[in-house]
Amino acid sequence: MTAGKIRRLLQVLLGFSALLLAANAASAGGRAKEAPGPVTITIQSSPESGLVTELVVRSPAVTRALSKAKKEPDSRSPLTDTYITWKDGGTSRRFAVDESGNWHEEAAGLRWELSGAELEAYIEAARAAHYGRLLPWEEAKKTVAMKSICTVTDLETGLSFKAQRRAGRSHADMQPVTKADTAIMKEIYGGSWSWHRRAVLVSREGGPAIAASMHGMPHGGDGIPGNGFSGHFCIHFLGSSTHGSKNVDPDHQWMVYKAAGRLDEALREASPYGVAQAFLVALNQQETGLLQRIFADPKHPQLLHFQAAMKEIQGIRAKEPKELPEPPGEDATTAEILLDTTVYREGHKPEHQVFHFRMKRGGKDAPWQIEDLSITASAPSM
Repeated sequence: MTAGKIRRLLQVLLGFSALLLAANAASAGGRAKEAPGPVTITIQSSPESGLVTELVVRSPAVTRALSKAKKEPDSRSPLTDTYITWKDGGTSRRFAVDESGNWHEEAAGLRWELSGAELEAYIEAARAAHYGRLLPWEEAKKTVAMKSICTVTDLETGLSFKAQRRAGRSHADMQPVTKADTAIMKEIYGGSWSWHRRAVLVSREGGPAIAASMHGMPHGGDGIPGNGFSGHFCIHFLGSSTHGSKNVDPDHQWMVYKAAGRLDEALREASPYGVAQAFLVALNQQETGLLQRIFADPKHPQLLHFQAAMKEIQGIRAKEPKELPEPPGEDATTAEILLDTTVYREGHKPEHQVFHFRMKRGGKDAPWQIEDLSITASAPSM
């Protein structure tokens, strides 16, 4: 278990233990009562993530809800960041909780349908403790003020380091404070500096974390003497933009949504063109979880292909269209998007390819997903 995991676990459990004990004592009317089997809520942004938040709940109301749950046969294993373990007598059960609040017990092949505001509140509390707040740049920059020192926590590794904002109007130009901070940041990037975006949590003086995205490439001027970092790196927040083009960087923005635990919500609100952009972001940033959410079929051959080929793709750049595609009608359930791209692979010349996305959704409130994807060669842009 990494240090990041231990800190997150202690912060959440200590924060809730007094409330849970008080609630149980009140419900028992002051009399001793056998404690029900505990329910442990685990939040983890991906199965490989080193940052884990756990909340242990001992509540008669939650146990009653579990005992009354309706169970249906189920073979689905949902994409989720929320897991539950429950001591049901002598049996330990593990569930994956989907976006609709259904509990999937994969080992037993069952879906549990539960209801109860208290149970939902505990899950939301655990998620709030794990992720950062989604604040627009105009608000975030008040916390990440000029010359302020912040704690930056990587959502996947759980590693944290200190960084100071030294400049930047459209986003935060930051520097690790010490050589030790630089070493931790480089460890987050696997020992090599990179332009890859990563979802991070930014906090100051023990305050609430803000959802953000950083890259890991020293560039530009302005250095803190003795920190071993030549230049600065950038941290973006919701709606922040690049200094040069003044454009919002979609790769940073999707990582901000990830840091806020809001990928599913962002995909629900995205147009077909936005989903196609998210596909490119997933490949560019090697984000398997985002890529899986975009495909309607979890076993789609193209999904499996790109999951396997993701490591060798150095980048995909789409040609900016003269005009954005017209959004489909409110009741439309199918759409097609074409992206003219250049694909960069290690050891290969750049390849000009056209991605043809055929998308569908289950209804006007459902997210757009890729139903089929075809790729053809295109002539190089002149």
